[in-house]
Amino acid sequence: MRILFLITLFISTFSFGQSVNYNDSLITLNGKVIDTNFSVGFYNVVVLNKSVGKGIFGDYTGNFSITVKKTDTIGISVRGYQTIYLSYADSSYHKTYNDKFYIQELEIMAEEVIVRPLKTLEELKEERASIAKREVPTVTLVNAIESPITALYVAFSKREKTKRYVAEMEYKDQQHDVVKEILRVYVHNDIFNLNEDEFDEFIRFLNLNTEFLKTASDYDLVTYIKGKFEHFRKIQEGF
Repeated sequence: MRILFLITLFISTFSFGQSVNYNDSLITLNGKVIDTNFSVGFYNVVVLNKSVGKGIFGDYTGNFSITVKKTDTIGISVRGYQTIYLSYADSSYHKTYNDKFYIQELEIMAEEVIVRPLKTLEELKEERASIAKREVPTVTLVNAIESPITALYVAFSKREKTKRYVAEMEYKDQQHDVVKEILRVYVHNDIFNLNEDEFDEFIRFLNLNTEFLKTASDYDLVTYIKGKFEHFRKIQEGF
């Protein structure tokens, strides 16, 4: 009886010593990354064992081989594609895994950017000269004599007042847009440094005379605006 007990104890001890924790076992992953949308001539593959902070490079065809613990977390990174993270901790134990990994291109949502080509000084000069207010009916002495009713309507009608207001706003917007294009050219050519978001404030500060804007030479205009800019900056800086 005592001998049987010793044999049983020996077998149990031997079995315990021989038990394997598969989660701590090493496995080899032979992998291949594939882009199913495009025929890629070269894959820039990096395979990182995140659990230990070490990694390897794959070859240009997208193939790689790495040996890790079964519980390790592996990251597969290809330039321009989403990174894949995986672990074999919950998989049946095998010494070797041969798997394919299908990768997707990164999608980046960026703010809309509007690219405006710079106009030449000659183009701007033509635009300056063509600034004009849209004509709307006005009351004249002839209107009043020939048709008093029409004259009264034009003078006091809410619709006609709105037309005149809209025409005035269009006229100011036209001047504003031309001056803004001029400032872009000046900033591009390093005449002075002004941020795009400061343009409207500086244009209000300039308060350019319309006739001067239309008729001034390029030299007179740049000299005037540059002088006003220096004044504008001094006010901003508190001098």
